[in-house]
Amino acid sequence: MKDGARFFAYATWTVMISLAIILFTNRFLEFITEPGWIGTLVLLAFGFLYLNLTYAAVKRYIRKVPFPTNLHMLLTALVFLPPAVWIIVFSDAITTTELLILFVLALSCILGMIYGNRAGIKARYEYIQTLKEYQAKN
Repeated sequence: MKDGARFFAYATWTVMISLAIILFTNRFLEFITEPGWIGTLVLLAFGFLYLNLTYAAVKRYIRKVPFPTNLHMLLTALVFLPPAVWIIVFSDAITTTELLILFVLALSCILGMIYGNRAGIKARYEYIQTLKEYQAKN
């Protein structure tokens, strides 16, 4: 692993932010069982938080690595693990609600990984082109 220090840094902050999100939002997870729009809105907001976290982490990581890598998948797993473990450990029994939360969490992390990877590759390409232009001038 040529880029181990960078991956460690990104993994550390993504795990910490993922833990912080679940610590501060776990009280809202009980509203998911509410009928109507409230439960759906809370579930979508929870998924949107993790989609954005995964997107930002993967995009920043892919933009900064000097070569193509698949470590963004491990980074996504590290974003997914803290809330998944929290939900499993602190639930009395795994019911359909917990499974729904885990499914939305997994789906949002996967979508954040896919779109973050695409945006990171594009940003890396633009960064390299800008760097080449700058070096050609000097």
